[in-house]
Amino acid sequence: YFTRRVRVLPFLPPPLAVCTFPHPALKMASLCTAFQGMSVRNQAPLSARAAVRGTSVVAVSRARVATPVGFFVDAAQNSLKRQRTSEKARLYNKAKKSEIFTRSKKAFVEIDMLTKAGTSSEADFANAEKLIGEAMGAIDKAVVKGVLHKNTGDRRKSKLCRYKTRSLIKLGLYEASS
Repeated sequence: YFTRRVRVLPFLPPPLAVCTFPHPALKMASLCTAFQGMSVRNQAPLSARAAVRGTSVVAVSRARVATPVGFFVDAAQNSLKRQRTSEKARLYNKAKKSEIFTRSKKAFVEIDMLTKAGTSSEADFANAEKLIGEAMGAIDKAVVKGVLHKNTGDRRKSKLCRYKTRSLIKLGLYEASS
């Protein structure tokens, strides 16, 4: 291992000086070397006077070659950022899917209500058609954004249309082509 001489700082700010080391000189020397990625030998602690005067401390370097100070991306940083972004995406996707289910359910409930009431004209389905259009718009937006697959979106839109058509057939307002 290479040895390196480090100049001990005579003054450390109060937040950095708060530590649980037994000796103040060892505390300052270890803080100084911690900023440079080195470890202090515990065999010979300095006296308080030597540390205050700024006497040199010999420390053992962890690496054979000193690494330059710069920006270093750790694999842990990448994984943490990936966790944050995937959590944001999960919440966004969950909100969009919830919106689709809510709008679809409103359309289904409206159609059920009209069917149970025994509606006599197709014009009474105007509100239901408006709700179906809103649900289809939400589905299309989710497909464009990548929340839903294209086939899944088409299947859900088809389900809405089939539900309306079947209720119209049940009421006798629509004749299915054979």
